[in-house]
Amino acid sequence: MPEVVSNNQRIAKNTLYIYIRTIVVLIVALYTSRIVLEVLGAKNYGIYTVVGGIIALMGFFQAAQSKATSRFITYELGQNGITASLSKVFSASLTIHILTAAIAVVLCETIGIWIIYNWIKIPPERQTAALIVYQFSILVFCIHLIRIPYDSVVIAHEEMSVFAYFSIIEAVLQLGFVFIIKYVKADSLVLYAGLMALSALILLLLYYFYVRNKYPIYSFKFTWDKKISRGMVSFSGWTLLGSGSNALTQQGISLLMNNYVGLLANAAIGLCNQVNVAVSKFVSGFNTAFTPQVIKLYAQDNYSELNLLISRSSKFSFALCYIMVLPLLCNMDFILEIWLGDDVPEYTAGFCRMVLICTLFDATTGVYNTAVTATGRIRNYQILISLSFLLDLLLSFAMLYKGIEPVLVFSSRILTRGILNMVIGLYFINRYMGFDISGYIHNVLLKILSVIAVTGLPSYMIYCNTSGISRFLSTSVYAVISTMVFVLYFLMSKEERIAVLTKIERKFAR
Repeated sequence: MPEVVSNNQRIAKNTLYIYIRTIVVLIVALYTSRIVLEVLGAKNYGIYTVVGGIIALMGFFQAAQSKATSRFITYELGQNGITASLSKVFSASLTIHILTAAIAVVLCETIGIWIIYNWIKIPPERQTAALIVYQFSILVFCIHLIRIPYDSVVIAHEEMSVFAYFSIIEAVLQLGFVFIIKYVKADSLVLYAGLMALSALILLLLYYFYVRNKYPIYSFKFTWDKKISRGMVSFSGWTLLGSGSNALTQQGISLLMNNYVGLLANAAIGLCNQVNVAVSKFVSGFNTAFTPQVIKLYAQDNYSELNLLISRSSKFSFALCYIMVLPLLCNMDFILEIWLGDDVPEYTAGFCRMVLICTLFDATTGVYNTAVTATGRIRNYQILISLSFLLDLLLSFAMLYKGIEPVLVFSSRILTRGILNMVIGLYFINRYMGFDISGYIHNVLLKILSVIAVTGLPSYMIYCNTSGISRFLSTSVYAVISTMVFVLYFLMSKEERIAVLTKIERKFAR
């Protein structure tokens, strides 16, 4: 029991670090996006989004390797502690990342270049700038790929304060570089891409020197340990299928929008992604806090605590996300006007609302993926998830081809990435660790739906009967207060509520 309490306290403490980090990064990122749009203009921003998106298409390498590295390092740490085997796992993972970066460069310089010349509509006078931006984007991608093992070490050791500090440094660096663009006479689009590459390089060096000094056991030797490397490559291969399908779908929809709607739709998607990333960082931050514990509990065969942690993580992730999403849904037009002024591209508000609904599903079900990943048995899970992603792309193409309103195209994402992926995830965690689905539906999902009903409907009524700043204040205040009350007294169990209230009382007492 003391160990369980210690683990819960560690998760709570790490969540606090991540939450503070995310708030700071969110504020800086949103302000940075406004300055970027102002400096670059809608068309240049659209070019940056769609050209950089080609690299996002290759980003499935990064996502696949990140999951594999994090899982293997954390599992080894949870099962055997700090031993020499950790050095072997780290060296094998970094070797694989370096080789993957080399393969990615070849693909980007061949297939990626072909896509730019044959698929993307870029004004002739901006072709050269677009190609330079593309090269910087490749560099950023490779730097991020090589940084993954160092990120994984920090997270596996649950040093979320370090993770938070470095993230804040990165956000401030990017903001500072954006201000430089305003006062330097050069092609703003090319200069922006170059400075983002410099920011990525600085963060890689920070992680590298921190890990080398704090954990000397993670010394790198370019090697190929057959057993470890084969296990990681096999794991990465199946993760690659899911990540690749996800990247293909995301960029495929962006290219379809470019062809059927126009370049301004890509600018709207870019801004929509900024909002989504900002909100998702809160969720992913909480996921980062509990992920090491999920993997370590599985490595220790502690299924009862693991199943309890899955349910709690699902509830708390939803609550953290919903308390931000509900006010945003009610006030998206007003917020975009304040954020971007009069330069809001068409469709932006609608895209943002639809994607934020998807983010609620991701928040609730993100722990499913973590639990399945902990088992290492991911082949069938990744196949089904990949099919759901491709179904999203197929439905989006059909709707755009039929001339459906572009905003409604994102409804396919809610159906596939939301509802369908939830069913797939529940099936596999039940199969692999005996997760109680009926209890989870009764104690978590039905309560979540009830919270949405009792807070969402009144918020909508307030929205319909107010406007401007009064709408923003009234819906935001009601949404936040009502959500906190219903989460605390309805969604949480009695034990969870007592623990939270006791924690708050102690904080105020101090």
